[in-house]
Amino acid sequence: MEIGAAVTAVKGALDLARNAKDVNDRAQLNAAMSDIMGKLTTAQSDLLDLLTEHHRLIDENRELKSKLSKEERFDQYRLCKTPVGHYIYELKEEYVNEDKPAHAICVKCREEGLRSTLQEGDYSYYCPTCRTVADFQRHPGFAMSSGPTYNDPW
Repeated sequence: MEIGAAVTAVKGALDLARNAKDVNDRAQLNAAMSDIMGKLTTAQSDLLDLLTEHHRLIDENRELKSKLSKEERFDQYRLCKTPVGHYIYELKEEYVNEDKPAHAICVKCREEGLRSTLQEGDYSYYCPTCRTVADFQRHPGFAMSSGPTYNDPW
């Protein structure tokens, strides 16, 4: 619905009201009042449609701003591959400062829109939110396998 239609309906009702004030015939006056009521009802309906659309646009605007804000938060990170081959998002150097020390966030949580800071252990990062582990160093005494072998019962 356009604002112009509502304005036109109100203007038409006003014009009818101006003309009706000079009418002496009761039948003509009743017909004019009926026309005025019809135009005002149309204007009211149009304005309610506009109000509904206005609220929908406000909600859509709010959602888009929220989505943009979330994406901007993640622009501060870059996807990195650890020496062992796991992926993490590290805070870019230009954003590291006293209030925001160097850290990494979880790739899986990032895909869900969460910014979960990885906890650094001796050999790996650990996500307290989704429990993902991303190794950055091989564990001593722990042979990492690339997959099952023929001797493997599984």
